[in-house]
Amino acid sequence: MNLPVHLALILVQALFASLAIAGKVVLREFPPMGLVLVRVGGAALLLGLGNLLWRGRWIRDRADLGRLAFLSLLGVVANQGLFLIGLRHTTATNATIIVATIPVFTVLYSLLGRREAPSFLKLAGIALAAAGSVWLIGPDRIALEREKALGNAIILAGMACYGWYLVQSKELLRRYDPITVSIYVMAFATLFTLPLGAWAMARTDLAAVRPSTWAWIAYIVLFPTIVTYFLNIWALSRVSSNLVAAYIYLQPVFTAAVAPMALEGEALTGRALGAGLAIFAGLACVILGERRQQGQVPVGAVVGEEFPG
Repeated sequence: MNLPVHLALILVQALFASLAIAGKVVLREFPPMGLVLVRVGGAALLLGLGNLLWRGRWIRDRADLGRLAFLSLLGVVANQGLFLIGLRHTTATNATIIVATIPVFTVLYSLLGRREAPSFLKLAGIALAAAGSVWLIGPDRIALEREKALGNAIILAGMACYGWYLVQSKELLRRYDPITVSIYVMAFATLFTLPLGAWAMARTDLAAVRPSTWAWIAYIVLFPTIVTYFLNIWALSRVSSNLVAAYIYLQPVFTAAVAPMALEGEALTGRALGAGLAIFAGLACVILGERRQQGQVPVGAVVGEEFPG
């Protein structure tokens, strides 16, 4: 069992779980695309400076640069932009439910593209964790008013893009280290979001943004952006995209666990405990399926590589 990878993926989901709450606070005073630009621009700047100081690798292959640009469109620009735009039109509960569709998209893409071998344990584990996630949040809490339905659809499109990003990242991570991939993904995302982000910020009274909101923005740049994307890419270089995606089901568990400590009127219920057990059981099935596949697949056909038709 690769314990550091699993611990990293748990931390990723804890930080991602905080994004919906932090994003809701920031979006009261800050435009969605402006926040995306600050996120990716700040991440690209800090990662680039780190690469210079550590004398890291730079990529010059044009084909790989094109692939990295495409990855940034999928995993950062479309994912973050659509999530934040949709979040402005819907509820945090709806957003949390829709985020749980990422593993479904990831499994679908990996199987249709024959990128990873199918596994009954993985599929069963993802289904069990999905059921636990839906039960925890409660389908009865989904709001389907016209505006919220539009926000839900926008977020769903962003999650479909992120699932594709997880699958497509595997090829480049066989040739480049996670820090290098992270730098270029964020740098290209900054270029792509600059026009809309700059336009949105020009229409915003930045002087009126409170210091506490800027503090939340700094938190979003450092933790749910730099730390999460780097750790996700680092994990993808070591395990399958299906396993990485399956950990997304921990997000509502973290929300349910933290809410009683942060918000009045919240309590850790039996429903939350039961759903949490179902989610952890599902993750255990996915992890076991991953270990069995790694033991069964012959040398030259490592899990995550494209399988012949």
